[in-house]
Amino acid sequence: MKSLMNRLAPYLARFDALAPRERALVALLILVATGMLFHLLLVEPQMQKAERLKAQIDQARQQIRASEQQISLLQKRLTQDPDAPNRQLLSRLQAQKRQIDAQLQAKTGGLISPAQMPRVLETVLSRNTALKLERLNNLPVRPLLEEEAAKTGESTGTSGSAAGVYRHGLQLVFRGSYLQMLDYLEALKAVPWNFYWDDLEVTMQRYPQAQIVITVHTLGFTPGWIGVGDA
Repeated sequence: MKSLMNRLAPYLARFDALAPRERALVALLILVATGMLFHLLLVEPQMQKAERLKAQIDQARQQIRASEQQISLLQKRLTQDPDAPNRQLLSRLQAQKRQIDAQLQAKTGGLISPAQMPRVLETVLSRNTALKLERLNNLPVRPLLEEEAAKTGESTGTSGSAAGVYRHGLQLVFRGSYLQMLDYLEALKAVPWNFYWDDLEVTMQRYPQAQIVITVHTLGFTPGWIGVGDA
Protein backbone atom coordinates (compact mmCIF):
# COMPACT_ATOMS: atom_id res chain seq x y z
CA MET A 1 0.00 0.00 0.00
CA LYS A 2 2.85 2.38 0.87
CA SER A 3 4.63 1.68 -2.41
CA LEU A 4 1.39 2.23 -4.29
CA MET A 5 0.90 5.60 -2.59
CA ASN A 6 4.50 6.58 -3.46
CA ARG A 7 3.87 5.78 -7.14
CA LEU A 8 0.64 7.72 -7.12
CA ALA A 9 2.03 10.73 -5.21
CA PRO A 10 3.00 12.75 -8.35
CA TYR A 11 -0.43 12.22 -9.87
CA LEU A 12 -2.18 13.15 -6.61
CA ALA A 13 -0.09 16.29 -6.39
CA ARG A 14 -1.02 17.26 -9.95
CA PHE A 15 -4.67 16.53 -9.09
CA ASP A 16 -4.53 18.80 -6.02
CA ALA A 17 -3.03 21.57 -8.17
CA LEU A 18 -6.03 21.59 -10.50
CA ALA A 19 -8.81 24.13 -10.21
CA PRO A 20 -11.89 22.94 -8.27
CA ARG A 21 -13.90 22.56 -11.47
CA GLU A 22 -11.11 20.56 -13.12
CA ARG A 23 -10.79 18.32 -10.02
CA ALA A 24 -14.51 17.61 -10.10
CA LEU A 25 -14.33 16.70 -13.80
CA VAL A 26 -11.33 14.39 -13.25
CA ALA A 27 -13.05 12.72 -10.27
CA LEU A 28 -16.16 12.16 -12.38
CA LEU A 29 -14.10 10.57 -15.17
CA ILE A 30 -12.38 8.29 -12.64
CA LEU A 31 -15.74 7.18 -11.23
CA VAL A 32 -17.11 6.44 -14.71
CA ALA A 33 -13.98 4.47 -15.63
CA THR A 34 -14.16 2.55 -12.36
CA GLY A 35 -17.80 1.64 -12.97
CA MET A 36 -17.04 0.41 -16.49
CA LEU A 37 -14.00 -1.57 -15.30
CA PHE A 38 -15.99 -3.11 -12.43
CA HIS A 39 -18.76 -4.16 -14.82
CA LEU A 40 -16.35 -5.69 -17.37
CA LEU A 41 -14.12 -7.54 -14.88
CA LEU A 42 -16.54 -8.57 -12.15
CA VAL A 43 -20.23 -8.04 -12.85
CA GLU A 44 -20.48 -9.28 -16.46
CA PRO A 45 -18.55 -12.59 -15.90
CA GLN A 46 -20.56 -13.27 -12.75
CA MET A 47 -23.83 -12.54 -14.55
CA GLN A 48 -22.91 -14.99 -17.30
CA LYS A 49 -21.99 -17.60 -14.71
CA ALA A 50 -25.26 -17.00 -12.88
CA GLU A 51 -27.27 -17.41 -16.10
CA ARG A 52 -25.59 -20.75 -16.82
CA LEU A 53 -26.25 -21.96 -13.27
CA LYS A 54 -29.88 -20.84 -13.38
CA ALA A 55 -30.40 -22.65 -16.70
CA GLN A 56 -28.99 -25.84 -15.18
CA ILE A 57 -31.22 -25.46 -12.13
CA ASP A 58 -34.28 -24.93 -14.31
CA GLN A 59 -33.48 -28.04 -16.35
CA ALA A 60 -33.07 -30.10 -13.17
CA ARG A 61 -36.36 -28.70 -11.87
CA GLN A 62 -38.18 -29.79 -15.03
CA GLN A 63 -36.70 -33.28 -14.83
CA ILE A 64 -37.74 -33.64 -11.21
CA ARG A 65 -41.24 -32.35 -11.97
CA ALA A 66 -41.65 -34.98 -14.70
CA SER A 67 -40.35 -37.69 -12.36
CA GLU A 68 -42.70 -36.63 -9.59
CA GLN A 69 -45.68 -36.69 -11.95
CA GLN A 70 -44.81 -40.25 -12.95
CA ILE A 71 -44.29 -41.21 -9.31
CA SER A 72 -47.67 -39.77 -8.37
CA LEU A 73 -49.38 -41.66 -11.20
CA LEU A 74 -47.69 -44.93 -10.27
CA GLN A 75 -48.52 -44.50 -6.61
CA LYS A 76 -52.20 -44.19 -7.52
CA ARG A 77 -51.98 -47.29 -9.69
CA LEU A 78 -50.26 -49.24 -6.92
CA THR A 79 -53.04 -48.44 -4.47
CA GLN A 80 -55.56 -49.81 -6.96
CA ASP A 81 -53.67 -52.73 -8.45
CA PRO A 82 -50.18 -53.22 -6.99
CA ASP A 83 -47.78 -55.18 -9.13
CA ALA A 84 -44.05 -55.80 -9.21
CA PRO A 85 -43.20 -54.00 -12.53
CA ASN A 86 -44.78 -50.78 -11.32
CA ARG A 87 -42.97 -50.99 -7.98
CA GLN A 88 -39.67 -51.46 -9.78
CA LEU A 89 -40.34 -48.47 -12.04
CA LEU A 90 -41.32 -46.40 -9.01
CA SER A 91 -38.06 -47.32 -7.29
CA ARG A 92 -36.04 -46.32 -10.37
CA LEU A 93 -37.82 -42.98 -10.65
CA GLN A 94 -37.26 -42.21 -6.98
CA ALA A 95 -33.56 -43.05 -7.37
CA GLN A 96 -33.41 -40.76 -10.42
CA LYS A 97 -34.98 -37.93 -8.42
CA ARG A 98 -32.43 -38.38 -5.61
CA GLN A 99 -29.61 -38.31 -8.16
CA ILE A 100 -30.86 -35.08 -9.73
CA ASP A 101 -31.22 -33.53 -6.27
CA ALA A 102 -27.62 -34.48 -5.51
CA GLN A 103 -26.44 -32.94 -8.79
CA LEU A 104 -28.30 -29.74 -7.97
CA GLN A 105 -26.62 -29.58 -4.57
CA ALA A 106 -23.22 -30.11 -6.21
CA LYS A 107 -23.77 -27.23 -8.68
CA THR A 108 -24.12 -24.77 -5.81
CA GLY A 109 -21.37 -26.35 -3.70
CA GLY A 110 -18.76 -23.74 -4.63
CA LEU A 111 -20.90 -20.84 -3.45
CA ILE A 112 -20.51 -19.30 -0.02
CA SER A 113 -23.40 -20.16 2.30
CA PRO A 114 -25.83 -17.39 3.35
CA ALA A 115 -24.71 -17.83 6.96
CA GLN A 116 -21.02 -17.34 6.06
CA MET A 117 -21.32 -14.42 3.65
CA PRO A 118 -21.79 -11.50 6.11
CA ARG A 119 -19.02 -12.79 8.41
CA VAL A 120 -16.57 -13.15 5.52
CA LEU A 121 -17.33 -9.68 4.13
CA GLU A 122 -17.00 -8.09 7.57
CA THR A 123 -13.79 -10.00 8.36
CA VAL A 124 -12.12 -8.86 5.12
CA LEU A 125 -13.33 -5.31 5.77
CA SER A 126 -11.93 -5.34 9.33
CA ARG A 127 -8.43 -5.96 7.94
CA ASN A 128 -8.58 -2.57 6.22
CA THR A 129 -8.82 -0.35 9.29
CA ALA A 130 -9.02 2.82 7.17
CA LEU A 131 -12.47 1.85 5.84
CA LYS A 132 -15.49 2.54 8.04
CA LEU A 133 -18.51 0.25 7.80
CA GLU A 134 -21.72 2.30 8.05
CA ARG A 135 -24.41 -0.29 7.30
CA LEU A 136 -24.75 -3.99 6.55
CA ASN A 137 -28.22 -4.63 5.12
CA ASN A 138 -29.94 -7.94 4.45
CA LEU A 139 -31.92 -7.77 1.22
CA PRO A 140 -35.26 -9.63 0.91
CA VAL A 141 -34.88 -13.36 0.27
CA ARG A 142 -36.40 -14.32 -3.09
CA PRO A 143 -37.04 -17.76 -4.62
CA LEU A 144 -34.59 -17.98 -7.51
CA LEU A 145 -36.84 -19.93 -9.88
CA GLU A 146 -39.87 -17.72 -9.26
CA GLU A 147 -37.66 -14.72 -10.03
CA GLU A 148 -36.66 -16.25 -13.36
CA ALA A 149 -40.25 -17.23 -14.14
CA ALA A 150 -41.40 -13.67 -13.46
CA LYS A 151 -38.97 -12.44 -16.12
CA THR A 152 -40.34 -14.88 -18.71
CA GLY A 153 -44.00 -14.81 -17.62
CA GLU A 154 -44.04 -18.54 -16.85
CA SER A 155 -45.45 -20.31 -13.82
CA THR A 156 -43.01 -22.27 -11.64
CA GLY A 157 -45.52 -24.50 -9.87
CA THR A 158 -44.24 -26.63 -7.00
CA SER A 159 -41.64 -29.25 -7.77
CA GLY A 160 -40.23 -30.32 -4.44
CA SER A 161 -36.75 -29.63 -3.21
CA ALA A 162 -35.41 -28.55 -6.59
CA ALA A 163 -37.66 -25.50 -6.49
CA GLY A 164 -36.35 -24.50 -3.06
CA VAL A 165 -33.39 -22.42 -4.26
CA TYR A 166 -33.33 -18.94 -2.78
CA ARG A 167 -31.40 -15.77 -3.60
CA HIS A 168 -29.85 -14.20 -0.47
CA GLY A 169 -28.63 -10.65 -1.07
CA LEU A 170 -26.44 -8.44 1.08
CA GLN A 171 -25.60 -4.73 0.82
CA LEU A 172 -22.54 -3.11 2.44
CA VAL A 173 -22.28 0.64 2.87
CA PHE A 174 -18.91 1.95 3.99
CA ARG A 175 -16.77 5.06 3.80
CA GLY A 176 -13.18 5.46 2.67
CA SER A 177 -10.90 6.58 -0.13
CA TYR A 178 -10.84 5.31 -3.69
CA LEU A 179 -7.55 3.46 -3.19
CA GLN A 180 -8.78 1.86 0.04
CA MET A 181 -11.86 0.65 -1.81
CA LEU A 182 -9.68 -0.95 -4.50
CA ASP A 183 -7.67 -2.76 -1.81
CA TYR A 184 -10.90 -4.13 -0.31
CA LEU A 185 -12.19 -5.34 -3.68
CA GLU A 186 -8.88 -7.10 -4.36
CA ALA A 187 -9.09 -8.77 -0.93
CA LEU A 188 -12.63 -9.98 -1.66
CA LYS A 189 -11.51 -11.49 -4.95
CA ALA A 190 -8.92 -13.54 -3.03
CA VAL A 191 -11.34 -15.25 -0.59
CA PRO A 192 -11.79 -19.01 -1.24
CA TRP A 193 -15.59 -18.77 -1.60
CA ASN A 194 -17.71 -17.69 -4.55
CA PHE A 195 -20.61 -15.24 -4.60
CA TYR A 196 -22.28 -13.04 -7.20
CA TRP A 197 -21.54 -9.32 -7.63
CA ASP A 198 -24.66 -7.26 -8.34
CA ASP A 199 -23.71 -3.60 -8.06
CA LEU A 200 -21.03 -1.11 -7.00
CA GLU A 201 -21.85 2.53 -6.32
CA VAL A 202 -19.24 5.17 -5.45
CA THR A 203 -20.35 8.63 -4.32
CA MET A 204 -17.55 11.17 -3.87
CA GLN A 205 -18.51 13.33 -0.87
CA ARG A 206 -15.47 15.24 0.38
CA TYR A 207 -12.21 14.42 -1.33
CA PRO A 208 -10.63 11.97 -0.77
CA GLN A 209 -13.50 10.38 1.20
CA ALA A 210 -16.32 8.62 -0.67
CA GLN A 211 -19.32 6.52 0.21
CA ILE A 212 -19.14 3.04 -1.33
CA VAL A 213 -22.14 0.70 -1.68
CA ILE A 214 -21.51 -2.94 -2.67
CA THR A 215 -24.39 -5.36 -3.39
CA VAL A 216 -23.73 -9.11 -3.63
CA HIS A 217 -25.77 -12.31 -3.36
CA THR A 218 -25.42 -16.06 -2.95
CA LEU A 219 -27.82 -19.01 -3.25
CA GLY A 220 -29.26 -21.18 -0.49
CA PHE A 221 -31.79 -23.97 -0.05
CA THR A 222 -33.74 -22.49 2.87
CA PRO A 223 -35.88 -19.32 2.95
CA GLY A 224 -34.47 -18.29 6.33
CA TRP A 225 -32.12 -15.29 6.19
CA ILE A 226 -28.52 -14.74 7.06
CA GLY A 227 -27.94 -14.66 10.79
CA VAL A 228 -27.42 -10.90 11.17
CA GLY A 229 -29.99 -8.18 11.69
CA ASP A 230 -30.63 -5.42 9.22
CA ALA A 231 -28.90 -2.20 10.03
